[in-house]
Amino acid sequence: MIRLAAPAKTNLFLEVPARRPDGFHELDTVFVALELADELELRPLPGGRIELQVEGGPDVPADSTNLAWRAAEALRQAAGRPELGAALRLTKRIPAGGGLGGGSSDAAAVLRGLDRLWETGLGAARLHALAAGLGSDVPFFLAGGLQRGRGRGERLEPLPRPPRPLDLVLVLPGFPCPTPQVYRELAPWLPGPEGPRSPAPLLAALAAGDPEAVGAELWNRLALPAFARWPRLSELERMLRARPGVTGALLSGSGSTLFALCASTDAAAGLATALGREGLTALATRTSHPEASSD
Repeated sequence: MIRLAAPAKTNLFLEVPARRPDGFHELDTVFVALELADELELRPLPGGRIELQVEGGPDVPADSTNLAWRAAEALRQAAGRPELGAALRLTKRIPAGGGLGGGSSDAAAVLRGLDRLWETGLGAARLHALAAGLGSDVPFFLAGGLQRGRGRGERLEPLPRPPRPLDLVLVLPGFPCPTPQVYRELAPWLPGPEGPRSPAPLLAALAAGDPEAVGAELWNRLALPAFARWPRLSELERMLRARPGVTGALLSGSGSTLFALCASTDAAAGLATALGREGLTALATRTSHPEASSD
């Protein structure tokens, strides 16, 4: 049996320079993995059977529509080994549908884990291609840490590990922001004559390990259409920015989760407790920067 962590992610920077001719959007983003993680257990099964058990995620399917299952099928097909089978046990801790990448992370963990369990020997380039075919966020999770993503997010550049982890509080507003709808409503908010923002100031702040400077450079182009469609998100972001110990706040990906960047671990813990008392769902976590792959 193999057991793996499948971490959540957020985007400290997300710019959308333009819409591409293929209908997708060009991205320039800074991904970071979080300590909040799902847990995946893998064991072999005979006869090419795939089984998936999901715990802790009542709205997460446990069939072939789940991205983790699809990852197992894709890996088996790429290896040309139809007799390979596996039992997948997935314990969900990452809230679904909130822009934290839980499904994509689960899929990447399946690729990494089954590549070892089945000894497919496909190599890093083939695994990356399989991950990109499953979803634009999946390649990031093959290595995690801190990475800049371009293209649709699949062209990745590992970034230096910051001097210390960042302390975050995730806030779940209780409603979804469907990603396709956010992108459909993005056109009026695309960069104008001033051009797209650069992540360079954020990367400098990260390298310096300064949470105040990092908080000042957070940016997410997708927040503009999301806030216009769901004003409650804008209200929550303003509220978070005004809290003591918070250096910045941002929508995570296409939402609906927001995060507050805090000056310290104690500040994050205190904020999460206070928000919980106010009736909000809030989780304190930190960024995760493994020296190597977490498996």
